[in-house]
Amino acid sequence: MLKSIVIAALIVLAIACGSDSDDSAAVAPDSDGTNEYGFDVSMTARPGSTFTIDDVKAAGWKSSKEFPVDQLEGATAVWFGFYQQKNLEVWVYDDHEDAVDLGSGPAEEIVAATRGVSGGGAGPYMKQTTHYGAYGIVGNLLILCESEVAVCESLADALP
Repeated sequence: MLKSIVIAALIVLAIACGSDSDDSAAVAPDSDGTNEYGFDVSMTARPGSTFTIDDVKAAGWKSSKEFPVDQLEGATAVWFGFYQQKNLEVWVYDDHEDAVDLGSGPAEEIVAATRGVSGGGAGPYMKQTTHYGAYGIVGNLLILCESEVAVCESLADALP
C-alpha cells in the first residue's frame, strides 16, 4: 500500500515538473518596459544628459575591458565592467536619441534571450558568461544589467 502511494506521488510530481514552457519568450519587455510577470526590464533616465566612460567610472563602476564597436550600430564605445558586484555592459552613443533608436532593439533581444537562462547567451561580446536581465538608457548610455533594472537605476542615480 505504501509503495503504491509513493509511486503515485512520484508520477504526480513528474507530471507537474515536466512542463515544456519556454520562459525566454515570456520575458521580452512589453510597451511599458515590463515582462508578462510585471518585472521591469528597462528604464530611461536623464535624456538631456551626455556622459563619458570616465563619468561612469566616477560613479563607482569598475571597468574591465573595452570591446570594438563593430557589432553595435552607432555605438562609439562598448565597455564591460562591474557595479554593486554585478556585471554591466555600457554602450556609449553620441546622444540619447541614438541610444534609444539604435541601442534599444539589440538590448531587448539580449534581455529576452538571456534573462533567466543558465549556461549560455549574453551580450554581444560576453556570449557564454553573462546573463542580462535588464537594461537602462541613461542619457547617451545604454547599460545592460546582469540581474535587474534596479542596478541600472542605482548607477543612473550615482552619475554626475
